[in-house]
Amino acid sequence: MAARSKPRSLFPEAIARIKRYPAVGIMGARQVGKTTLSSQLVKVLDRKVLHIDLENSDHVALLNDAQAFLWANKDKLIVIDEVQRMPTLFPLMRSLIDRDRRPERFLLLGSSSPAIIRTSAESLAGRIAYLDLFPFSVHEVSAKDLNKLWLRGGYPEAFLTPTNEEAFIWLDNYIRGFVERDMALLGLGAAPSGTRAMLAMLASVHGQPLNMAMVAKSIGMSIPTVKRYLEFFEQAFLVSVLPSYHLNLRKRLTKAPKVYITDSGLLHGFLRIKDLQTLRSGIHVGTSWEGFVIQQVRAWLGKRGELFYFRTQDGSELDLVITAGTRAIVAMEIKTTNSPALSKGNQLAFETVGAKVQLIVTPDAMDHPYGNGVQVCSLSTLWKHLEKALR
Repeated sequence: MAARSKPRSLFPEAIARIKRYPAVGIMGARQVGKTTLSSQLVKVLDRKVLHIDLENSDHVALLNDAQAFLWANKDKLIVIDEVQRMPTLFPLMRSLIDRDRRPERFLLLGSSSPAIIRTSAESLAGRIAYLDLFPFSVHEVSAKDLNKLWLRGGYPEAFLTPTNEEAFIWLDNYIRGFVERDMALLGLGAAPSGTRAMLAMLASVHGQPLNMAMVAKSIGMSIPTVKRYLEFFEQAFLVSVLPSYHLNLRKRLTKAPKVYITDSGLLHGFLRIKDLQTLRSGIHVGTSWEGFVIQQVRAWLGKRGELFYFRTQDGSELDLVITAGTRAIVAMEIKTTNSPALSKGNQLAFETVGAKVQLIVTPDAMDHPYGNGVQVCSLSTLWKHLEKALR
């Protein structure tokens, strides 16, 4: 079965939330598959459905008296696509939900923004469940397509195109559309040239602790402007930020986060890496693979844990720490080789963090003990180790 038509990994959780809450919001980057997922969801729900696409002017016209129209259709599951285009709907939905608290009232699809999060959080608190939809993950494609997923990323249109050339044409157009149109719709009133320069700079420091002053100086922006851009990119699911882990909770807030382009295909588009040979032989292979693995973990883990990196001034470091509450349950170092070796700093970091599951994640090495409680695994076997840690 083609990946496009397979139910997404989020499907079971989405069904469960829809059956429990009056409103469910599925948030994700544009063209990540939210509309396709919603179509799959409504097929298994025993409800009449009304679909409203806020990019369709005819649909928008139906909402001239939004409260009356939505109430008249209260017996249907109302699916609102691109909900970020009309934030005034959130207080109306609160009023309608409070008049009828049944589940399966609203399914909201949108590319997020700070304004949308604030408006919906204030209006629909306690009435809505949020779910994040990411690009295709390793659990949603064939095992033989792992390298294709790493190179092209998980946006359905890029992943499913016949050739790498066509995939990167699509990704280039996606970046252009995001820079020239989407960010303005999300509320960032900035010149496209500045947006593109900021994204290109973030791609160049992908997987590194973020030096705000260096980024600001390199592209001729102020530090507050860089922070504002970063907030928007993160809310739009284009960038992921990984905070620093520290045993002292207050110190976590003072250390620079690492920043990643969320989708590996978009990263490679910015870096002009368009085939596996160039990727594997280039200087970005390590940080690219690291970011790819971390994104797979993020998509699989959901809200069951939090992600951090670990680094001390004396050189002790780990690529990823997963916590449950305040407790580190997994520590891992991510390697591109199947014959990994740990530095002294890595070994000290494993000892300092003290997670119950300690892993070196490789592309496809056979699982085996490394020593001192550390286990080597492959990306395909990583998940059984993570399940063990979550028990």
